[in-house]
Amino acid sequence: MQSNKRVTYWLILISAALLLVFTGVLYLQFHHSRLLSSTVQYSESNVSWNVFQLQSEALRFNNALYTAVLDPSSMDMDYLSLRYDLFYSRVDTVRQNPATEQLLEGTDYAPIFQRIDAFLRNNEGYFTQDSQQPLDQAVIESILKQLEPLQASLNDLSLASVHQSGIHAEHRASEVQRQIAISTGLIVFQLLLTLLFFYIVIRQIKQLQASREDLSQLANYDPLTSLPNRRLFLDRLGQEIRKAHRTKDRLALLFLDLDNFKDINDTLGHEVGDLLLQEAARRLGECVRESDTVARLGGDEFTIILSDLDDTEHVASISQAILKTLSDPFELDGREGFVSASIGITFYPDDANDVNALLKNADQAMYVAKEQGRNRFHYFTASMQQAAQTKMHLVNDLRNALANEEFQLYYHPIIELATGTVHKAEALLRWKHPLRGIIYPLEFIPIAEETGLIIDIGNWVFHEAARQTQRWRQQYQPAFQVSINTSPLQLRSETNSLEHWRRSLESVGLPGNAIAIEITESLLMDASFTKRLVAIHDMGIEVSLDDFGTGYSSMSYLKKFDIDYLKIHKSFVANLQQGASDLAICEAVLVMAQKLGIMVIAEGIETNEQQKLLQAMGCDFGQGYLFSHPVSAAAFEKLFEAHTLSVQVQDLG
Repeated sequence: MQSNKRVTYWLILISAALLLVFTGVLYLQFHHSRLLSSTVQYSESNVSWNVFQLQSEALRFNNALYTAVLDPSSMDMDYLSLRYDLFYSRVDTVRQNPATEQLLEGTDYAPIFQRIDAFLRNNEGYFTQDSQQPLDQAVIESILKQLEPLQASLNDLSLASVHQSGIHAEHRASEVQRQIAISTGLIVFQLLLTLLFFYIVIRQIKQLQASREDLSQLANYDPLTSLPNRRLFLDRLGQEIRKAHRTKDRLALLFLDLDNFKDINDTLGHEVGDLLLQEAARRLGECVRESDTVARLGGDEFTIILSDLDDTEHVASISQAILKTLSDPFELDGREGFVSASIGITFYPDDANDVNALLKNADQAMYVAKEQGRNRFHYFTASMQQAAQTKMHLVNDLRNALANEEFQLYYHPIIELATGTVHKAEALLRWKHPLRGIIYPLEFIPIAEETGLIIDIGNWVFHEAARQTQRWRQQYQPAFQVSINTSPLQLRSETNSLEHWRRSLESVGLPGNAIAIEITESLLMDASFTKRLVAIHDMGIEVSLDDFGTGYSSMSYLKKFDIDYLKIHKSFVANLQQGASDLAICEAVLVMAQKLGIMVIAEGIETNEQQKLLQAMGCDFGQGYLFSHPVSAAAFEKLFEAHTLSVQVQDLG
């Protein structure tokens, strides 16, 4: 790269030198031609000018005399003498020019100047300082009569001098000008060719440099935020590590992920999301020094390299400043957006001494910050490495769990509160690990979503629940329904989950309304979900809105989408008692649902009082440990056979 720049500089230098040389030659030639032309025309032009000045002085002298005639009282002899002397001097100037006779050859120059000389001799005595001849009105009128024909002659002579000057200049300079024009034309032509050559060369060089700069920009910088991208970030991190090693300094690496950024994209659109990323990048740059590096790795992930650290407290203050500035509202094309950030922090050489290890450590610390509630920063610790290894082993085991038939479904009864019968059940996934025993979804479902395994697992859950539902419908309750928790990833158009569900229902001969899928409120805000919801209803599958009241969807979504069930979150049921605000919330939800024709399921019922209050408010269904814990399919069948739940609920009434 340095060699290319050196060649470019030399070409530009040579081009400039040649341009200066040719410009100098052209200037000298031009200047010489001007000198030649002026030597030919100088005397001739002076003759014409001097004759014109002589004519002008004759006119001024005439005007001065005429003024004295009109107003004798204002006659000023000094002024008249001055005008006479100037006229006299102009006559000498014309006569003393060596080119006068040559230029005025063929004109009345000689007789005119003879008359002028006679005029000057005849009247000299009136205008000298020691003149004894008085200047009265009669004399002045006589002088005016003598001067009048001279003026006419001088006017003709002036015109003739101008004409003759042009003719002489044209003839005497034509040959010189022709030679100058030829030589100048050749020089200009050669110069233009040279300039064209160097223009093409320099233009090609500039285009090459521009293309290289564009490629460098694309290769090293993020096109959206103009921040260094992953490639340049890794290079700079490596440089900073080597520098810190030489100087025995410390550096910090911050790994930052925007919280809830996906919600911005889903609700306001990707264009607005891009505006937020650009503004976030600008704010991050304001929180660090110019010597620090802020980079965008991709999506909503950013990294920051803080070098030359004296202590770790400086990193904490920067992290706090970042959290604060990112929590401020974002003005996004006339709308406001809100996000926060989770930051992971690791140090060189305290935590690791190479690029990959530092990046991995900061990433792990960032995920811990997210797990602890987001909008915070967390330092890397050695225990995180152990947790990461545990997670890695869990991922590897999860990939084989489906093939090894390690998954099983537990069923949580859903009771019809008016009759106390087991009307529905929620299918809950359990992983029976060969070494660790039962693993609950809270631990492995996020990993399944990260790895994409949730699609195959979710399809297995649907098929297994459909098979079990068909069995129970045939043996116990023809209208029995099982609801299934569904990951938003399963409902993406590219997963083809709906087609898999259709085949599962057909394979067991089950109508669609025997299955209900449970979705979260955030999924309703996905603009592309509308078409998939229509397809789900076309299959007859019902939709239950889980954890209602804890999300942030508006009531308009309930009217827009065809929702069959609302599940009141257990946090509202837990404190349900007379006079409590949660009671008012539950009543409001029930009234609204009834108006919209939506059935309501209350989660987390654990006491008789909660069950009675909900039943009194007209809640349709209840679910909770008061009735039963989640049980295996075999244990659930015993509940059917013994009618235990039905008797218990009726007794509660």
